[in-house]
Amino acid sequence: MLFRLTGMEGRELLLIPGPVSVEPEVLEALGRPVRAHYGDDWAADYALLTENLRQIFRTRGDVFLLFGPGTAANEAALASALAPGDEVIVCSNGMFGERLRDLSVALGLQVHLVAAEVGYPLLPELVEAAISQHPAARLLAVVHHETSAGLLNPVREICRLGRRHGLLTLVDAISSLGGVKLEMDDWGIDICSTVANKALGGPIGIAPLAVGDRVWAAVEDGRAKRPGWYLNLSNWRDAPRTQSPIHPHPTTMPTNVIDALAVAVKQILDSGLEERHRRCAAAADRVREGLGELGFSMVVEPPYASPLCTAVWSRPGMDVAHYQKWMRSERGLRLGGGLGRLYGKSFRVGHMGRAAEPDVVDRFLNATSDYLALRTA
Repeated sequence: MLFRLTGMEGRELLLIPGPVSVEPEVLEALGRPVRAHYGDDWAADYALLTENLRQIFRTRGDVFLLFGPGTAANEAALASALAPGDEVIVCSNGMFGERLRDLSVALGLQVHLVAAEVGYPLLPELVEAAISQHPAARLLAVVHHETSAGLLNPVREICRLGRRHGLLTLVDAISSLGGVKLEMDDWGIDICSTVANKALGGPIGIAPLAVGDRVWAAVEDGRAKRPGWYLNLSNWRDAPRTQSPIHPHPTTMPTNVIDALAVAVKQILDSGLEERHRRCAAAADRVREGLGELGFSMVVEPPYASPLCTAVWSRPGMDVAHYQKWMRSERGLRLGGGLGRLYGKSFRVGHMGRAAEPDVVDRFLNATSDYLALRTA
């Protein structure tokens, strides 16, 4: 039944905050014959992709394409720039802020947590108070898009504040880059992580990481770091020199995945980054309007509600797990569940990839209306 009821690619449509259902041209690139991960042509294509991503990050810094999840990019950033025992200020108002905290602790860093309740933004005044209390801190880390609550944190104000106090700033833009405004250099972001398989509209497997000059100064400050080998940013920077210009990364890479990401990134730039932002925001507005008409309320309201993911409170007496199962089995639509303290009380709808298409939004709203009608019949 699932196969029969799903979208044009014969699989369920993903209305979750990543991974996303990708465009047919991206799928086509994934299905091409495997190419070598070195050579003049490969190095040229790789360089073009990193340059295009630089435009999306809005940075003059270096961009690396780590093979792995976004957590790998964040670990590379923290472990390469900081030494065990260093103090860091980590901002958290959801599951992925907590991930940054846990990752920092695992690396032997001394964490000072700035916390807000799930569904509420991390306000700059909270961060400034923490900076004043911990003057020895070297780095400030914050999640841009906290998908567990469907919330955007004010990272521009937070990072400019951190820069004024001399801290390095790390932004986890894993689920935001490409789908909402982010200006790495202008906002004072020193290092920024993302993944291919969310707002960029690419496949799973690549975690782009953008690195500014101030980070390289920390990497090279002579203090003992413990990034290992693969996650050592120095190895990524030096690969074209230590190996070969035609081998621009330290290890074998998933060439088809990178080629597919290149297609997705080109689609963004061809249509315009602002148009991609508008498309996602329009889908979010329509979903929230339609769900509101059906009696639902949102976990986060403007101005901090994310245009890329909406967390929705369940209606009284509603079995969220049953609703998700019905939407998937009967209509071929996979929704995200609540995470952490929101588990069982909410569900999440992504507005990235094909989930931002108007006909997919209408299909979701109609299916939800049908489900409610069946449950009250």
